Amino acid sequence: MYKLNLYPIGMNKDAEKVAMNPKVNAKQLHIFQEVIRSGSISKAARRLGLTQPAVSTAIANLESDMGFMLFRRNHYGTEMTAEAKSFSEGVERALKALNNLEELASDLKHGRTGKLQIGCMPGMATLAPAMVATFMGHNPGVKLSLQTFPSGKVEEWVAGGHFDLGIVEKPQAKNELEIWPYRFRMLCALPAGSPLADRREITIDDLEGLPLITLGDGHQSTMQLRSLAHRHNLALNVVAETQLFPSAMGLVDAGVGYTLIDPITAMEYGKRHDCSVVLRPFAPQVEFEVAIILPRFHLTSRLCQRFHVALKAEFDAMAARFASAGQYAVRG
Repeated sequence: MYKLNLYPIGMNKDAEKVAMNPKVNAKQLHIFQEVIRSGSISKAARRLGLTQPAVSTAIANLESDMGFMLFRRNHYGTEMTAEAKSFSEGVERALKALNNLEELASDLKHGRTGKLQIGCMPGMATLAPAMVATFMGHNPGVKLSLQTFPSGKVEEWVAGGHFDLGIVEKPQAKNELEIWPYRFRMLCALPAGSPLADRREITIDDLEGLPLITLGDGHQSTMQLRSLAHRHNLALNVVAETQLFPSAMGLVDAGVGYTLIDPITAMEYGKRHDCSVVLRPFAPQVEFEVAIILPRFHLTSRLCQRFHVALKAEFDAMAARFASAGQYAVRG
């Protein structure tokens, strides 16, 4: 077990004894400190809002508990003993440490301090830092680790308690997680100069024969797209595959082909001045699901609970923007 050293190096053994004595309480130390500052029992009593007998009794009890005299009373006032002078340094440090401890306890109680371990899927790696920065700006005592891994790995580590919270695509380990899902309508990304750019909406039939860029076969967007093509008796002309939406968007921007893109990536790309990609709504609707996840079988800290509330508010606001007129649904 670790012990907190609240007395200064070089303190004599009597002072060490006092500093570590379990009978000492904070009220006694505050009174002792005020008597030193004011120079007399009566002045200390007035400053503390106590009666003079109450202050005298507190000092007498402290002296009795410690086994030596702290003050000598004379007609000039109250004079510190040599032991009191040595002990006062330790009291100063002890009260400062106690105050820091009380502040820490309050911050922990209200989730204003501590460390968060956050896992994030690659597709959110550009947006998550801004959300995290907003929270940390309002909570300067917070330390945070934001790590990017595939969704399956983030799920595993959140479920196991290694991450406090995660942002993933369509979670699979549902029995081990608390899940807050968000579903966004995907858009069709068109290269500059596409003859489809004058349309308000792109359909699955419009993509027949066109060069397509998809994510891997197991990705939720690719599976939905293939299912749509099957129902419409269409053959997809997939010319490129990638693992991430930003990579697919880059290929469209380079003129390689068309892709379905999530609105989060579209929003981030829309901020770039060098992006010539045109975005249109896609029909029938293809959904992109992401989720905020917490461990079901591990306790979450108050700090994590506060961060979860803040992050959920960010996602709610983002979902509302996408569901409204569609700031990023029609572009070009």
